[in-house]
Amino acid sequence: MKIKITNIPDISKNLDQAKADLGNRVIENISPLLDEYYVSKKHQLTEMKHSLKAVRKDVIEKKNLLENLIKTLEKKKKIKLLLERISRLVTAGLGYDSSFRNETIVLLKVLDNLPEQKLDFHLKDVQATISKRFK
Repeated sequence: MKIKITNIPDISKNLDQAKADLGNRVIENISPLLDEYYVSKKHQLTEMKHSLKAVRKDVIEKKNLLENLIKTLEKKKKIKLLLERISRLVTAGLGYDSSFRNETIVLLKVLDNLPEQKLDFHLKDVQATISKRFK
């Protein structure tokens, strides 16, 4: 049998100490590889967090835009309904009362600038006028 000389150190008397030394050498050799992997994954994680924040901010902006568009749509629907009711009064020949006509002219001039509460008030008022006249 031939005995080959290697760089592997022989185990001394303390086997547990030899195992710990061998483990420490393995960790010293593998540690830089793991550190690079850890740093790259940490960098990817921070990039993902930044992109998630950007996406969330974009979603919030789009949500606010849609909410404003919905409010505008509701207001335009109320204006349309009010104009239809006024048109009904005029076609029925009930719009010739001078006070009603003056109020209607002023209302039509400022219709787009009215707040929601005023639109609701005028809708109810015109509907009440229609119901009184057609009874």
